[in-house]
Amino acid sequence: MEITRTLGTYSQMYWLLYLLAGSAVVVCAIGVERQVRRWRLGQGKLQDRLDHPLNRILAVVVDLLTQRRFRRAQHPWHFHAFIVWGFALFFLATLCVMLQEHFGLPTFSGVWYLGLKLALDLFALLVLTGVSFAVWRRWRTQPVELSRPAGSALPLVLIALLPLTGLLLEGVRLSRDDDLWALWSPVGYGVASFFSGLDPQSYSTLHQGLWWGHLSVALVFIAVIPFTRLFHLASGTAALFFVDRQGAAALNPLDFSDEDATSYGVGTIKDFHWKRLLDADACTGCGRCEAQCPAWLTKKPLSPKELGEALSTQLSNKSPELIAGTVVGDEALWACTTCRACEVHCPMAIEHVPRLVDLRRYLVLTESRFPAELQTAFRGVETSGNPWSLPRQGRSDWAQGLDIPLLADAPDSEVLFWPGCAAAYDHRARRTAQAQALLFHQAGIKFAILGAQESCCGDAARRTGNEYLFQSLAEKNIATLAPYRVKTIVTGCPHCFNTLQNEYPALGGQWQVIHHTTFLQRLVQEGRLPIMTAPPAAVVVYHDSCYLARYHGMTGEPRFLLTQALGQSPVEVPRCGEETFCCGGGGGRFWLEERAGVAMRSERFRELKACGAEVIATACPICLTMLADGLKEAGEEGRISIHDIAEILADACLPGGFIYMERRTL
Repeated sequence: MEITRTLGTYSQMYWLLYLLAGSAVVVCAIGVERQVRRWRLGQGKLQDRLDHPLNRILAVVVDLLTQRRFRRAQHPWHFHAFIVWGFALFFLATLCVMLQEHFGLPTFSGVWYLGLKLALDLFALLVLTGVSFAVWRRWRTQPVELSRPAGSALPLVLIALLPLTGLLLEGVRLSRDDDLWALWSPVGYGVASFFSGLDPQSYSTLHQGLWWGHLSVALVFIAVIPFTRLFHLASGTAALFFVDRQGAAALNPLDFSDEDATSYGVGTIKDFHWKRLLDADACTGCGRCEAQCPAWLTKKPLSPKELGEALSTQLSNKSPELIAGTVVGDEALWACTTCRACEVHCPMAIEHVPRLVDLRRYLVLTESRFPAELQTAFRGVETSGNPWSLPRQGRSDWAQGLDIPLLADAPDSEVLFWPGCAAAYDHRARRTAQAQALLFHQAGIKFAILGAQESCCGDAARRTGNEYLFQSLAEKNIATLAPYRVKTIVTGCPHCFNTLQNEYPALGGQWQVIHHTTFLQRLVQEGRLPIMTAPPAAVVVYHDSCYLARYHGMTGEPRFLLTQALGQSPVEVPRCGEETFCCGGGGGRFWLEERAGVAMRSERFRELKACGAEVIATACPICLTMLADGLKEAGEEGRISIHDIAEILADACLPGGFIYMERRTL
């Protein structure tokens, strides 16, 4: 017996069906075109985001099918997945009906049909469950980060009505038809019991009413998409497709060649790149960014969600109003550490960090308005090549007695060691550079340093909006390295690592850049750094640097080194890996005092201490300094120590150790 189902009950009305469907599509298209026209107010070209189109399409498909951008432990995601997967299945079923009804393809027949029937029933139930959970969460539990704008109920009503009317329609059909495969629609079969005993006329009237009702809900759903929060179905998908996954790691350079330009950065909504305007429409107000933002969580005036919603309002009104300092306050803009917690958790892949830096650029370059502490740092970098304004000649003082040649004297060195400003000038961070250098010697690496020729890489300058200073530094460093034909740079600073690897190429700097944890891991694996003495047993907690974990996904390398050096895995803090909590020093915040709320460094230190930490391990000189300040503020000196992983590894690999060796032996 053929497994199939008779279709075409109301085939005589198909002309009206397609007329209404066409009208719904036209209304939807008009609304979408209106939205797209708003995005085109921004700067840049569509071609900016059309590289690797197949990879982009594949990434969007994977994002939607797996819901991977929603799957974070801190946030519920199953209810959203039920709705997305359910509607994908509903679309597939509608397509199958059309293909069999109009093209004669057996898409509603055979075992496939039975499986589709069962899946449709179950997912109709799951969609209703998902909507119920969404309603409960939005209007009952009401998490503080979740926006509840006017009209947010309509999308949920339409989403619920579609499977609900579908199940009722299926129930009425099964109550009268002699369907041998009725049990393959278990929910519809259960609904059918409520309609048993209807007379033929009542059945016909009810079935036809539900058929048109189901159809009407589907067409209204399509028509209102651009005019409700359902528009995130389109704008969110577009945002996922056009996302620049390296946008925060490699900010777009400004063009300073136009001598007549009077403004730089983003002043009004029209100054943004068009993708930033798309992002404003893609935001659903879910608040995941806000719930993870370290600035917001420590009572600073910055909310990434509120910033996005403010930009959306500006876009809707096509407002010419200045954004920085008016729509968004200066304190909010300077509170950001560019840690990317907001971006990692955003299901719509909104590029929070670049748009915030765009606003900082306007303040710094156009209005010359920025915190006074930055003026000192900017001046020091301009005149001395470092934010401390210390002499260039002292840049290699940390290396005295370590037999490290300058690159000018050893141009054939296989590795250029780039310690960065912190390791060169900060007394505590110097110990990390010394440990790294001793490990390189121990492993037989032929390396050199630039010494006084090295200047600040410009990370803090760029991320605080001083793009002109950043480009000046980058061009100088690139010109300095050009004669040496450097191929590999190793640095212990994640900020230098990201800047040299991701941001210098746009200005002509092309090298292999390696963070010291990756380089040291390679040396250990190759047997070039055998463990001689395991350090004293201690509870070690590793703090993930934002610029390693979130910007580059580097979470395994530091843990590998700790495991090898200590013979045991470090204790994990609740917020670790890509979920790490920022120390508060990124985005140029290292040079700014935290005057509002709780200091991020203190918040993070308390979290690390709560794990029973005796040793806190880091892989970033900024994190090292910030956490050391948090330790002092908590009065835990002498009870908890903080070390870079290179120091801990050196203590295990060097004859006589490192951490406890006397200064005179260096």
